[in-house]
Amino acid sequence: MPHHSGRGKYGIRVYNIDLVRQLCADITAEKDPQKAQDLLSLLQAVLKEDHEEARIRMVFLAKQYAFAISDAKAAD
Repeated sequence: MPHHSGRGKYGIRVYNIDLVRQLCADITAEKDPQKAQDLLSLLQAVLKEDHEEARIRMVFLAKQYAFAISDAKAAD
């Protein structure tokens, strides 16, 4: 499944926006409580993966731009 990017209501980036939307729709429509719970677990896993991806990107950016961050702190 391809990764798509999208910005949420509060500027939060979701990398699997189509998957998240589909899972939310499926959870809402599901009548079987066990299937709804399974879908909810899948949604939580997708969001956890997105969170981890964001964390990895933040670490990368912090390393890439460490000089700019330290220069900005020195200017304060």
